[in-house]
Amino acid sequence: MQKRIVLDLDLCCGCRSCEAACRSAFKGEARIRHGDITGVAYLPLACKHCKQPLCLASCPVEAITQDESTGLVVRSANICIGCKSCAYACPFGVIDAPLVRHISQKCSLCADRKEGPRCVAACSSGALQWLSDDEIKRHEIGMRMVSQDLFIRRKA
Repeated sequence: MQKRIVLDLDLCCGCRSCEAACRSAFKGEARIRHGDITGVAYLPLACKHCKQPLCLASCPVEAITQDESTGLVVRSANICIGCKSCAYACPFGVIDAPLVRHISQKCSLCADRKEGPRCVAACSSGALQWLSDDEIKRHEIGMRMVSQDLFIRRKA
């Protein structure tokens, strides 16, 4: 069963505790970004792990792969050449173009943790949630950005 990070815009207070949790796990390199909305709010932007990821299609060295069973889109640091193709191809802008050490940093949904992503665990307001596709369909959580396809953002 595939799970996703879901953001409830009504609960996000812009504290950036999600970014701090990510930075602490990845030696100071955050794999979650924040979008600035008219200078008022900062919103966490994590990889959507699309069904047909453009970042995967654009990678010339096949450093990005997708797990068939979980749908997780993962980047291999050993293969990545830092060409920025994935950053330019991502329709959501969640892969940093000004690359750290010229290697693309990408959210892996903290695949090393059974409890789910660190950013969700660190979210003090409960704005970030770790939900399965079935749970997303059952919950009405304001307007959130959930991507089940490349170009579709919908209210679940």
